[in-house]
Amino acid sequence: MARSAAAKKVAKAASTGAGGKGALSDRNFLFPGAMVLVALLGIVLIFVARDQRYDLAPQGDPTTASHWHSAYNVYVCDEISPSVYVNDSDDDRTGIHTHGDGLIHIHPFLSTVTGQYATVGAFMNESELVFDDSKIELPIGTVLDENDFKCGDDEENAELRVLKWNTLDAETPTEYLTDLSDVRFNADGQLFTFAMVSPSMKTSDIPRPDDSYLKSYTTLPNEQQPIGEDGSGSTGPTFPATELPATEEPSESELPESEEPSEG
Repeated sequence: MARSAAAKKVAKAASTGAGGKGALSDRNFLFPGAMVLVALLGIVLIFVARDQRYDLAPQGDPTTASHWHSAYNVYVCDEISPSVYVNDSDDDRTGIHTHGDGLIHIHPFLSTVTGQYATVGAFMNESELVFDDSKIELPIGTVLDENDFKCGDDEENAELRVLKWNTLDAETPTEYLTDLSDVRFNADGQLFTFAMVSPSMKTSDIPRPDDSYLKSYTTLPNEQQPIGEDGSGSTGPTFPATELPATEEPSESELPESEEPSEG
């Protein structure tokens, strides 16, 4: 009986040992399988992340090799602002800026302002100007908010619009009322008007920017193109910050008579 009991214990121990080896064998099989699954999952995530980066990457022109120009004006109620935006070209961070010559210079230094990211918002940010769907900072520094700025005989609250002529030859602009910061620079030689006007004003009544300087500018080779009022000696058209009254030359009758030297 004792031997029988011992045999049972041995058998039980053997059975337990065999079972342990079986579980270890299963674990040895499952571990590499799990590692393969982890590796496959990692590969899938890499492709997904790359696709997401591709979706977010700048698409199309302009690129960092582009050198474009757009003319623009600022129109408030019923008149064009006599001054234009100016930002310091020596401190240009992105390459979408102006030299105070009535042109937006678009030659991106960074991929963050290329393709679909080359926008009116990028220009305004570079110039450190207040700008969104309801507010615009004028070249003289005044910020207009359509919620409290009024235009027209009825003194109705104004609305901010961006008008874009897609080519120099375009007669009719595309009008934007929302997502104004996302309006793109997507070709050389475009025209833009930033207009704070009465909602009842027709788009056709808002003047197209003067394109004469832009036309003369874009026909020059890059090395001959003036870069605005930056000390280079080449300047665009003059845009005074304020309109000064014209001075008249004094007539001859108003000039003091010169004294003849006395003989002595």
